[in-house]
Formats: sequence, structure tokens, C-alpha cells
Amino acid sequence: MSAMSSPLTDQALDDIQGVITSSYAHLPQTAYLFVHMTTATGARRWIEAISGSVTSSKRWPVGPDTKKEKPRTALNVALTAEGLPACGLPEHVLRTFPAEFQDGMASPDRSRILGDADESAPALWEVGGPSTDPVHAVLFLFAADEAALDTLCRAQRAILDACSGVAEIPGSAQQGYRPATATEHFGFHDGIAQPSIAGLGGEGVPTGEFILGYENHYGLMPPTPVIPRTLDADAVLPRLANPYHIAEELGDLGQNGSYLAYRKLQQDVAAFWHFMSLETARGGVMDAARAIWLASKCIGRWPSGAPLVLAPDADDPALGDRDDFFYAADTDGLACPLGAHIRRAHPRDGLKPYPGPQSLSMTAAHRLLRRGRVYGPPLFDSSFLQRLSSAEARDMLLGLKDDGRPRGIHFLCVNASLKSQFEFVQQTWCNNPHFGGLNDNPDPLVGDLRQADARPGRMTIPREEACLRTRPLPRFVTVKAGAYLFMPSLTALRFLGSVRAT
Repeated sequence: MSAMSSPLTDQALDDIQGVITSSYAHLPQTAYLFVHMTTATGARRWIEAISGSVTSSKRWPVGPDTKKEKPRTALNVALTAEGLPACGLPEHVLRTFPAEFQDGMASPDRSRILGDADESAPALWEVGGPSTDPVHAVLFLFAADEAALDTLCRAQRAILDACSGVAEIPGSAQQGYRPATATEHFGFHDGIAQPSIAGLGGEGVPTGEFILGYENHYGLMPPTPVIPRTLDADAVLPRLANPYHIAEELGDLGQNGSYLAYRKLQQDVAAFWHFMSLETARGGVMDAARAIWLASKCIGRWPSGAPLVLAPDADDPALGDRDDFFYAADTDGLACPLGAHIRRAHPRDGLKPYPGPQSLSMTAAHRLLRRGRVYGPPLFDSSFLQRLSSAEARDMLLGLKDDGRPRGIHFLCVNASLKSQFEFVQQTWCNNPHFGGLNDNPDPLVGDLRQADARPGRMTIPREEACLRTRPLPRFVTVKAGAYLFMPSLTALRFLGSVRAT
């Protein structure tokens, strides 16, 4: 279901940070720098120093030389709930932010909702957890190549070094990249089902689902953090449009900003394929084609990206980028299992017991804009998943061994409501073992494998003759870091660089 929204003006685009509206496809190299603040003066000085270099959503030039005119680097910044008071924002202003943002991703309440336990518990995280230095801000750096990224990182670290009271958290820096193959480490084409922002192209998901200050799916303005005008004497922030006639005049700190959920997800590629191979072995003989069939059933797409509802029996690379499909004709999951990852993350018209249009409307209220990048070297050449005629390829798949090198995805999503978008999708659709009428079937990739009744999570594959149920699912994806972030507009950044607590 699509919606029409008024186009975002050039003035608004110049105020919205670029990563909200663009995946920076032309900038494949990425670094994440995690920042800790010890003095408000230093924090404000740092924000002021970088605010002029932050990349906006301003439209790039079009024409025959477009590729030459696109920037070779981009820089964006976001702050945590601990970071806002660290740069001088008063506590009573922080309380105008949503509760889940104030709690932080690593808090016990959020961990319970997200299913972050056992190996994924925040206490074990590399960054963002209770055992590490508090994250106050994150710099997102993008570049056309490794040399440009290195130059950008060195420049930003020099600014940090020049601002006393602000420092990069030692050993926390992360790097990622956008693979030329557009595949994730399990070997499947990724990044296909991305919603479009209605304000950028006329049709798509309402702008207010991703950007504060605009109408959302329900025709309402999402809640926004506010500032008393006494803290904004120079009227840097726009005046809050106040329908409730509150006596105090307020500044809108959220307009043209958004919230981000960041998670470092480590993938155990060898364990994933060993499980698929052992589950589909016949008479002790492993069959690569059957292993790929089961893996595809768990994900909901074939390695090429072809959706199972359009190619139920075999991979079809010609359908690799197709996203225009529905589940109405596959109500029992015979083509794409009800518990498959993509069917849970974006149920389309398949939410039971709701009819198609109602399901589409409900799904549209919980969309996410993904801006992730992979990290670590691939364990294998994913192209061989489509070359099953090769005995060598089959042997490679069945003989995969972990090389001890970390690899996975830096998951990053944009949403105007962390609670009703990111947390809802994770808790209600991915972690839920009863999704779609199932019994003990959480999301096989990112679901919470712990069950309230102590039963292990499994994957259920519906078939005409009888359902196939796997053995208990091991954890293929582990959370290694995380944070909830507020990405302010460029106007709000300028304000944060000058705010004085009172």
C-alpha cells in the first residue's frame, strides 16, 4: 500500500541528514566512530566544529557528469540519550524524548523486548553495553574507497583530539562495506525490500514514518522532543506547531530529525550451512541442492534474491530484484513458509487473520529504512550457490569451516518511532514463536530462540504431504554491539553546539 505526501522542499532536504534519505550506494566504504563526552563545553565545541561538514539530503546534481559530481565522502552524526545531557541539554528536555530512547537499547526492559540474552546479552557487547564506556555519539563516515575513508577518519579524529572533554572510545571503531555482489555473508542477495519515502517521490511510505515533523501512516504528526524558548533565545529552532495551546512557547528539536537503531550482528556462516546440510542429508549423504532449498525456506528468498512466492520450486535469477509480490495466494506457506525471515520482517498482505488491505495497512505502519553494511571478509564465494552443477562447488559448501575471523552486518535502521517500528518488528514478528499461527517457530535468523515454556525454537516448512520440522535451531546471528540514537537535523545540531543548561 502506498501513500501520497507533499514533496519535501529543498529547504527541508538541506536540513535532513543525508543517511536518512540515501543509502550512499556510491560510497561503499564505511566507518563508525563511537564518541564519549566528559565535559559539556568540549562536547558543544566538537558539535559546532563538525556541524558544517555534516552531509545533508540536498539533491545531487543530475546530468551526464552526475557520477563525477557526487561527493566522494559523507559524514553524519547521531547522539544517544546519555549524549544529549553530556552536551548540556537539561534533564527536563531529555524527558520529552520517547521512553525507549531514554532507556537505551542495552537496558533490561529493552533487552527483554528485543530478546538480547545469552551470547547476545548487552553485558558481552563490544560497545554500547554496561561493561563498556558509555556511547554518547556516533560518527557515520562513508567514502568511495579505502584511501578516502582513511583520510576522512584521520580528519575527524584530529577534530576530536582538538576538543578537550570529547574522545573516541578506545578500541571501539568499526568498519564496514557495501559488497559489489550485494550479498550478505550467508550468501543471499540482500537489501531488496526497501520502502521509499513518499516525500521524495510522490508515492511510498508516508514521510512521517521516517522523519519527524511530517504526517505518518495514521495522518498524525509523530511525537517530537521540545525545547523551552528560554533555552533558545536566538530562536535557532523552529517554533513548535502547538495544537494544545500550551502557554509556554516551545522550540521543535525533532523536526527533520529521526531515530536510529544500530546493532552489530555477527554471523556464524559455517554453522548456518552445516545445519542446513545435516538437516537435509539422506542416508548420511549430504546434498547441497537440498541444503540450499532449506536455507532459502528459512530466509524466504533464493540466493539470487528471487522470492519463493514467485519461484517456489527453484531459483530464478531473473527475479532476483523483485519486490512486487504478495502472500494472499500462499496463505498456508507452501511456497514461502509463514516463519521465513522476510515474511516476518515485512508481512505485506499476509498477517493473519486480517484480509489483504487491512494487513497491508498494518504492515505499512511498521516499516524500517535499512542503512546497514556488512563487515569482515566473506567465508566463501556466494556465486557458487547458483552453480550446483559443479561438484567442486558442492564440496565447498559441504566442507565449509569457520576461519575464526568475525563477519556479519552493521544493521542500521531509520524510523520515527523506535517502539512502534524497530521494536515492534523485532518483538511481535521476529521473536514471536506463534507468528502466523505457528507453534514454536521464532525467526530462524534474528529471532529470540528462548521459549517461555522452555521448548527450543525450530523452523517449520509446510508441505502438501506433511510439515517438515527441523531440529532445534542454534544461534546463527549474535548481537555484538548496539545503541538507540537520535539523528538531529542540521538546524538542531547547530542548536546543540550552543545550548546552555539552565
